[in-house]
Amino acid sequence: MADALPNKVAFLDRDGTIIEEKNYLSDPKAVQLIPGAVDGLKNLKARGFLLMVVSNQSGVGRGKIKKAEHEAVQAEFAAQLEKAGVKVDAFLYCFHTPEDACECRKPKTGLIPKEWNGQTIDFKDSLVVGDKLSDLMLAYQLDASAILVLTGYGQTTKTELGSLKPKIIASLAAI
Repeated sequence: MADALPNKVAFLDRDGTIIEEKNYLSDPKAVQLIPGAVDGLKNLKARGFLLMVVSNQSGVGRGKIKKAEHEAVQAEFAAQLEKAGVKVDAFLYCFHTPEDACECRKPKTGLIPKEWNGQTIDFKDSLVVGDKLSDLMLAYQLDASAILVLTGYGQTTKTELGSLKPKIIASLAAI
């Protein structure tokens, strides 16, 4: 019998979590992995997590980034991860603006698959890692573990937590 596929997922924000925050990143030459991010991603894979990047990219919907620019940034991001030996299982992007009130913009769950390769995703064993409140709220919506990284907007988000009690780590390197 073949080994069962993993059914726990690390849902990861992109900007400020895996790559440096650039505010409406449109130039693939500006894609820069955060130090330690690759090690953190490899650690998650070694622990049996699927890796899914889940990111709001409203710059496309706002007209600040052309779709072709987003695609070029995405290609560079994926190439850098692949070169570093990291296989991301899915890249999930919402291009809507907050005013669109869509179901796929974090913290809503519309982008999140319920199954992967025929296996039901176990959200209780999954986690969401990011630098913004929308990432943490996505974790709570899914009933997954919430992890705040202090990279990107993480330091500011830490001051806005209120009653939220995510695990807080310096960066993906500490996961």
